[in-house]
Amino acid sequence: MGGARLLEKKEFPDSSLHGHTLQSMACGADEVKNPLPGPADGKEAWRRWALAVRRAAAAEAVGRGRVVEAVRAGVARWLAERPPTTVLLYRAMGDELSLDPLVAAGGPHRWATTRTPPKGPLTLHPWNAPLEQHRFGFLQPRADAPVVAAADVGVVLVPGLVFDRSGYRVGYGKGYYDRLLASLPAAVPVGITEMALVVDRLPSAGYDVPMRLLATEAGVARLRETGL
Repeated sequence: MGGARLLEKKEFPDSSLHGHTLQSMACGADEVKNPLPGPADGKEAWRRWALAVRRAAAAEAVGRGRVVEAVRAGVARWLAERPPTTVLLYRAMGDELSLDPLVAAGGPHRWATTRTPPKGPLTLHPWNAPLEQHRFGFLQPRADAPVVAAADVGVVLVPGLVFDRSGYRVGYGKGYYDRLLASLPAAVPVGITEMALVVDRLPSAGYDVPMRLLATEAGVARLRETGL
């Protein structure tokens, strides 16, 4: 299992309090406009809440920079303890946590990334494949880029808007990563986030694929028994 620890609730501050603290940096008395969703709320409510928390955190450049560096360092340590494999990494868009410097740092692992085609599931390509700009603004491999075999992928570093302590996540609502992870059952999915966006429980459905580990500024923590 390497350096991953078993996740305990006490490792994370109370999600509502910490989330509201971040919001207050940008919103002051208006923080009540973004209350923590309740158990009966659906994914869209969690999406709105998480986006507001993330925007407020991103507005605090110094603090946000420290969080990003800590997440990167924790993931780097965890990967250093794993045998060489292909690591699938998203290309960050907007204020997502960027782990791109891990690729530049070198090491024994091979790196891959995804392409979002006009139709159909995400496709897998080498990280250094020729790039194009997606219509939503992020970079991705071109359609004619070489393909990475799904069987070669050993680790998937997964973005998300908000995660819970059982490993479930809420993303942008398209289901791309759930379908991708279902097609990579041998790969280890690691959620990439910050502590302010880890909550007790999120709504989930049968097609949602939980993370096995969660990487935050507190390190990489194991969410459930995996035998790794």
